[in-house]
Amino acid sequence: MINRLSIVNKAYVNSIGISSLFQIGDSVDIVPRTNVYAVQREAEIFLGNEGDLKQYSFYSELLPKPLITEKIQTSFHHENPTIKVGAVKVISISSSAVVQFGSTNTISAETRVKHIRQLLSGNERKQP
Repeated sequence: MINRLSIVNKAYVNSIGISSLFQIGDSVDIVPRTNVYAVQREAEIFLGNEGDLKQYSFYSELLPKPLITEKIQTSFHHENPTIKVGAVKVISISSSAVVQFGSTNTISAETRVKHIRQLLSGNERKQP
């Protein structure tokens, strides 16, 4: 990994969400992880037995990683070992996302979301 000096004159980030990162500078490994279980109901009903992620197998399944079979040869020449940024404006960084000015050896990000919407039927909506 090539270490460089990162200079950012001005940065504005409106929102950084769950397990996300805004970083100025180098790092070795970045491994953000997010598991989300969200239930949205039209009626205000709260059950006490919800939220056990073990009942959903996709939270624990191994994610496939891409296999790189090609031989890659790289060569780098940095006349100036500095990353210079005048200004950056970021509206939102969310759910295991990374915004970085610098070098990183490895980034391994993961987000798993189970979003359930439970809407009332037409008859249930009409009742007071």
